[in-house]
Amino acid sequence: MSPRGRHKRSASCPADEPWTRTSDRSVWRAYKNGLVLTVTRLTVDGWQAVVEGPGVTERSSVVATRLKAQAWADNRAGGDR
Repeated sequence: MSPRGRHKRSASCPADEPWTRTSDRSVWRAYKNGLVLTVTRLTVDGWQAVVEGPGVTERSSVVATRLKAQAWADNRAGGDR
């Protein structure tokens, strides 16, 4: 993991895009600083965020709300939108 959870942008990754709900209504996705940020509603426990990129995969703990999971992912990808 990079210092303070910040990850380096990859030149071949998609441009930044805001959080949007996917066709699977329990999944939200954003693209930020060359990373893919995904937040998924778990069946029972709450929400979990995943930050993925070249050579990087990091998962949050389970949190109570989607907004908390999105904030965690935004922070890991380099700060708030």
